[in-house]
Amino acid sequence: MTKKNLIIVIVLLALIDLVAAGWYTSRRIEASGKGQNFFVDQRDSTEVITMADTVTAASQADVFDKLQLNTYYFIANTPAVAGNNNTCYTSIKHVKVRWPKKINGDEDLSDLNKELIKKAFGNNQSQLKDARYTFLNTPVFNKPVGDDYRTLVKAPTIYPTYGNVNQVLVYPYMTSQRLLVMEIDKVVYDGSSTDKTNTYVHYDRQKGRVLSRMDILQADASLENKLLKVINKKIDDLNRGRSEDRKLQHALNVPADICCGKKGITFLFKQGAIDDDNIEVHVDYDKLEPFFTQEFKQIQANNEGFKLFDEDIKPEPINSRSPEVKKATPAASPKEPVVRKKKKSYYNNGYKRGYYNNRYKRGYRKGRGYYNNPGDSSAKPAQTTKKRYSGAKRRSGRYGYAGQRRSSHRRR
Repeated sequence: MTKKNLIIVIVLLALIDLVAAGWYTSRRIEASGKGQNFFVDQRDSTEVITMADTVTAASQADVFDKLQLNTYYFIANTPAVAGNNNTCYTSIKHVKVRWPKKINGDEDLSDLNKELIKKAFGNNQSQLKDARYTFLNTPVFNKPVGDDYRTLVKAPTIYPTYGNVNQVLVYPYMTSQRLLVMEIDKVVYDGSSTDKTNTYVHYDRQKGRVLSRMDILQADASLENKLLKVINKKIDDLNRGRSEDRKLQHALNVPADICCGKKGITFLFKQGAIDDDNIEVHVDYDKLEPFFTQEFKQIQANNEGFKLFDEDIKPEPINSRSPEVKKATPAASPKEPVVRKKKKSYYNNGYKRGYYNNRYKRGYRKGRGYYNNPGDSSAKPAQTTKKRYSGAKRRSGRYGYAGQRRSSHRRR
């Protein structure tokens, strides 16, 4: 026998011994009735799954795109009131989003994108770019205008009754180790009033799946009634701090829209449900624990690192104003010419300028510059031309009409 064949025989005998030992051990365990303890510390499969869910995985920071604003302007070609361009129906659409880009290190967010697009824009597009364009390119007028409209580059003036402004805002509200909560705000101005609604999308960051309301609260009719009592009790607490004319009504149904926060769940009641405005009722987690699903209980038991996004993201101003109707001003009547009464001049009586002042203030004197006889129109003035200054210096002393010193008249 060769050396190679000897080695093969030894290996085969060793394998036969191992198989025999295993068979013998299994027979002994079956005979003793202790087959369940074959693997030490073995646990039930459901318990293993539960423990696997409670294992805390490493969490990475979420990444979002920069805030983006897109706006489209539309105006009807034909005014509702003939001749008044202020009555043309207008439509403005705004979309302001801060879209998720990477959640817990995962860039494949197809499920989250579809849910956000569905609730924000109401279409079935898979990409934000296509969904946003479909929404923006569809104007909404307060009255149907058909295809009789055009787009504008600048924002038109929004007038009551004729203006419509439709806005959608999507941005992160809260994040934690297990949850990402995205907020969707819709603001609609219909020409007379403004309606605001909020919805939220919950996303499990570790499992990468969207959580519906039934994944958070149990869908049980009996539990629903008990939950309604808890909510109404919270409404009673809120009414203690309100005046009689501002008290909230009791809820008849549990609202479909909820928002999970750090300390509890906020139930969103739309306008007219328990008040004339939209009302949010917050209930703590400890009071809602009996209504949670098993999945959400596991999330709550292993959730930490809550962070609220404090970005001040607000809708665009509506910029509405009352219509300015220009009234036609009547043509001004021609003005009548103003006839001024001509003053009586002393020239009409044959008097020369300065006659009255010299006669009644300094006394009338005959001679140079004046008529000797005012009543005599044939009389000529003593001097008709103005005496020019020759440039000679004035002699000292005072001179009379004859050009002689006054002192010579007194000479004896």
